[in-house]
Amino acid sequence: RDTLVTQVDNRPPGISFIMPVYNGAAFIPLSLPPLIAMVQRGEILEVIVIDDGSSDDSKQIAQEMGAKVLSSGGRIGPGGARNQAAEIALGDILWFVDADVVVHEDAALNLHRGFDDLQIVAVFGSYDTNPPARNFFSQYKKMVHHYYHQRASSEARTFWSGCGAVRRIAFLDVGGFDVERYQYPSIEDIELGTRLIERGGRVLLHRDVQ
Repeated sequence: RDTLVTQVDNRPPGISFIMPVYNGAAFIPLSLPPLIAMVQRGEILEVIVIDDGSSDDSKQIAQEMGAKVLSSGGRIGPGGARNQAAEIALGDILWFVDADVVVHEDAALNLHRGFDDLQIVAVFGSYDTNPPARNFFSQYKKMVHHYYHQRASSEARTFWSGCGAVRRIAFLDVGGFDVERYQYPSIEDIELGTRLIERGGRVLLHRDVQ
């Protein structure tokens, strides 16, 4: 019995993946397959897509691809949608990724390593060097983000919900994303990071989560 308890207590934290979607039918056929594969490999527990009032086929596409699909009940914005999904998520870790972001196949494994230290309450990743958008402005902005992510201190003072994860208990303790102040996509993720740090948590920039 003692051995069993030790194994359970030392198990890696389970990850619930959460993706808010609004009219993302053009994106999710690219962004969901790597995540569904992670579930099949046992690297994450579940993929939750929360549809935020889409008028396209986002919800149906996500369901057909194997995601657990929720409805926000209307257009409430990505912060509110993430908060709703967090309430029913099964995992100890909530991994938020935007619908137009495609994660690398090793992202979940690297994310697990980022939470090895129990003082780390949140981990976020980095853009890679191969942005799919072909126009100059999009490529330039993604490469600039990659440059700063790869050279910044790993001890972060911010958070990025485009590809970032939070311990569920810490997320709920601070009240999740502030949807009263940020009703539209803005700096709600940066502000969340500030509150997590003010509560004594540490936020890690993990350059290998891409």
